[in-house]
Amino acid sequence: MMPSERLATRRQLEVVDVLGELGGPQRHPVPAQVLASRLDITPKTVSRTAAFLVHGGLLRPGRGEWALTEIGYSLARLRSTDSARARLLLHDHWQDSWFHQRALERLTPGPAEEAELAAHLGSGLSATPERGAFLVEWMAYALLIDRDEHGRVTLPARQQAEQQAASAPRPPEQTGPPGVLFPFLSMPAEAFSALPDAEFLALLQAYRTVFVKLTPSLQQSGN
Repeated sequence: MMPSERLATRRQLEVVDVLGELGGPQRHPVPAQVLASRLDITPKTVSRTAAFLVHGGLLRPGRGEWALTEIGYSLARLRSTDSARARLLLHDHWQDSWFHQRALERLTPGPAEEAELAAHLGSGLSATPERGAFLVEWMAYALLIDRDEHGRVTLPARQQAEQQAASAPRPPEQTGPPGVLFPFLSMPAEAFSALPDAEFLALLQAYRTVFVKLTPSLQQSGN
């Protein structure tokens, strides 16, 4: 689900604000007609806008009336008192969202043009460019991406470093043969003692041969 192309991101946030005001701390449902009248938009635009807000966890599902979730009400309240904390709240809430994961895929290698990221987000979901563009704006508001004055988007510096570190190849682990003494040293004492005499003597003879062959190299390394 992507944002509606009928309403800019700033105005979509106003839907959350008005629901917080009219629904109050109890988060009462508000009819679509009331929201439409208050925001000077059509009820159909309210419904189309609400679909993404429900998908994003800010509104409860409804038919003809809408109410904020607990997160949605916290966002509305903070937007009127502490805009920075409001954006951080949404940042944490959307960390695992599909659109954040898709943005990570595109931006971890490096920056992209805003229109390019919008198209990447909408690939296979919507052919309407505005929907991808509004989703980019939502993500910028939620501090999931950074936008510069040239229309380029990047991951926030800290997140970019974390993603690059996570995707870097790990050094190969040291591997090798377990060594000639491994079977001898790893054998339980009970199993070793239970060997028939012939096998016991054969095993000792085999390791005696190994020790004899290793002795010159051990002496050289000791010198």
